[in-house]
Amino acid sequence: LYYLNNTVIGIICKDDVAALSPSLFLNFRLGLTNYLKTKFVEVNDINDLEDITTLIIVDEHFGPHVSIWKDDPQFVNELNNRKIKTIVFNFEKIFNSKFPWNADHQEKLQTINDLYQLVSDVDDAIALNKKIINKQLLSKDLQLEHDPVERENRILFIGQSDPVYNPGWSYSRRFNILNDLRSRPGLPLDIHVTDRKLSYKEFLTKLASYKFILNPLGTGDFINIRFYEALELGCVPIQQVTENMLNTYSELSPNICHTFKTTDEVGLPTRSFRKFEFYLEDYFKEIELEKQIA
Repeated sequence: LYYLNNTVIGIICKDDVAALSPSLFLNFRLGLTNYLKTKFVEVNDINDLEDITTLIIVDEHFGPHVSIWKDDPQFVNELNNRKIKTIVFNFEKIFNSKFPWNADHQEKLQTINDLYQLVSDVDDAIALNKKIINKQLLSKDLQLEHDPVERENRILFIGQSDPVYNPGWSYSRRFNILNDLRSRPGLPLDIHVTDRKLSYKEFLTKLASYKFILNPLGTGDFINIRFYEALELGCVPIQQVTENMLNTYSELSPNICHTFKTTDEVGLPTRSFRKFEFYLEDYFKEIELEKQIA
């Protein structure tokens, strides 16, 4: 359980109950384990803080994680009393979010004295004056298992979207993009709204069966894990972006993916793309995560 200088690292990462993205939390556990070359103390409540010197929280907004670090009014006090360094990997938009409680989570999080937080949303990063963002890259050890398929030279959207326009719905921005593209004559686009009813293997099999994957933005301005899953499976993402995203993500290069800001820029790409080989472990090394722990 020990790392540099007798550091004992605890982790809040309920990958066994994470329904939103079956690979996301497991992926971070794999990447952190490979990079830090250590085992972690599983932190399930305040009593598990007794021996640790560093705590890692993988998504502070996930309900089962909130119940551990935020809902117990003494948990943050214990972190501060024990001078525990807390490293947080954020996966949701914080400010001006469709989820108004996210700002409340952030306010509570910032009462942790020794906090190092990596946020996902590029505008959140600017607001919080953070030079490094969190990325939902894949671990080199994550296995993307799927059935053998023939790849169609078409565009697929697969994921969450509201079937009827609702301006207050989390994915109303995504709905508008899909609705615009549905009516485009001749666009070879198939839309599969999953309602989270597919197994992960079924999802990956569907993803792998298309050459191009449409990835409109959801609840925040950041690249989600679907982008990296598509690349790993040999697909080409057609990624909606903002100017701040283009200034932040090197993987939005035109030789890796096709980007668009408006639906007029969506089409079937004809140029060639290179393989993307940069993993979560590489990212941790690049941002020198070790220095935040040792």
